[in-house]
Amino acid sequence: MNCRHCFVAVTFLLVGISPHIIEAQTPILIENEEFKGDAQTAIDSLYNRNPDSAREILNPWMEQFPDHPLWTLWNGMELWWSVLNDLHNEQYDDEFFHVMRRADYEASQLLRNHRDHPDALIIRAIANGYTARHHSNREEWLTAANIGRRAYQAYSRLMEVLPSLPDNDFAEGMKRYYAAYIPENYPAVRAVSWFLPDGNREEGLELLQVASEEGVFARPEATYFLGNILLNYEGDYEKALLYFRQLVDQYPSNSYFRRLYVRTLHELKRYEELIVFSTESIEYMNDDSLPENMILLEEIYYWKGISQYQTGDMQNAIESFTQSYRIGQQLPNPDKRPIQALSAYHAGRTSERLNDVSQAEHFYEIVLNHDNSEEAKKRAKKRLEALQ
Repeated sequence: MNCRHCFVAVTFLLVGISPHIIEAQTPILIENEEFKGDAQTAIDSLYNRNPDSAREILNPWMEQFPDHPLWTLWNGMELWWSVLNDLHNEQYDDEFFHVMRRADYEASQLLRNHRDHPDALIIRAIANGYTARHHSNREEWLTAANIGRRAYQAYSRLMEVLPSLPDNDFAEGMKRYYAAYIPENYPAVRAVSWFLPDGNREEGLELLQVASEEGVFARPEATYFLGNILLNYEGDYEKALLYFRQLVDQYPSNSYFRRLYVRTLHELKRYEELIVFSTESIEYMNDDSLPENMILLEEIYYWKGISQYQTGDMQNAIESFTQSYRIGQQLPNPDKRPIQALSAYHAGRTSERLNDVSQAEHFYEIVLNHDNSEEAKKRAKKRLEALQ
């Protein structure tokens, strides 16, 4: 099992928590109720993939406090969605890491002048947490761990400085869950698990649930991690589906949450429901020229094809697999996208069911020319041998 999210948790990523002010006499934004309301609305707009609306909400604060390091962090949070939506595309990596390093530096300068400034602690926790998370996406585990340590240090101090911050339940829940999960499931870590804080999976999930319901800024991220943990680590697909449905309903323009919802429907073998939701999503994301929408379409046509295959609708299945493959070919780095090989392989299997041997062989040959899924290549080779 991939443990990218383990590094997220061990670094206690406070995604979504908002920050404050720089000067000694300047009020702390996290304690400003008006700012809290604006920040929460802006975060909801950002999660719903409307960064322009989010900036419009925050503009008065940016104009009043233009030197606050929060705005550098916000730039990084906007970039994060470009990174997260397509991990096969590395074109945003350098800019993302640069912006987050800058946010961390500006926050550290604030802390040099004003020790324990809560705004700066939050910024450092978020900036380093995001950075560690993305290094783990790139399987740069040592770098992720080292940067994650800085996030953890900032988080630990923040818990002492602002113990009443509702979003602390998110960070504490992440810490408790993963501190228990990692040693239990990764033997190599177990021998050195003494360096991890005490963990408890059940308590961690309970705290994440509280953050999902009551968190001010971390609410959507707590909901996401609850769904992700239940889907990938706990195997509780029914509960995971509820959280992803909640995210889809609240952030309908966020294609990333739609993709997670579809994957969970597949795990539950709810094929008819998946077909309906896929069709609705394709209609909702009707501008297929946007890169983010194309990424959704590549994946959602694939899962729609799988569901059509499972329900015996071979003619529509072949069309869905072909669409998935065609769209993926237009995306950056198609040779790194496993769905490309998987779509072609299943198009071959569907062609066999339609008694079109030459078309099946064509799709299997496509798979063999890809290097993005060894499993698909092995299966395609076996099918070709069986047909010849």
